Amino acid sequence: MLEFEGAVDAAELPGGELVVAAHGPLDERIVGEFRETLIPLSGADQGSLFLDLGGAHGLDAAAMLVICDAARLVHSRGARLGIVTRSPIVQRLISDSGIDPLVDVSGSLGEAMRR
Repeated sequence: MLEFEGAVDAAELPGGELVVAAHGPLDERIVGEFRETLIPLSGADQGSLFLDLGGAHGLDAAAMLVICDAARLVHSRGARLGIVTRSPIVQRLISDSGIDPLVDVSGSLGEAMRR
């Protein structure tokens, strides 16, 4: 069942990796919270950063702009943003946005962390 309210969480894993997870619709209703959570972590010179979109749906243009900004920030510090999704729609949005060279897309968080 699809969720009607979006949510964004962030956590640091025992290995120092950072994970931002979005759940439900990732659209203009929560894009401010999404930006406030993801962008500071993208620019931080810490461990790997993963964006888990496995529980998200309904990505809109505003959410994609935040993801693009985050990918560019992570790239500027010499790393790649790990994006977790199995959605062909999200994968197409990533490709259409032109950030393919800046991100690693995986089907699960475990797979993303093994890269």
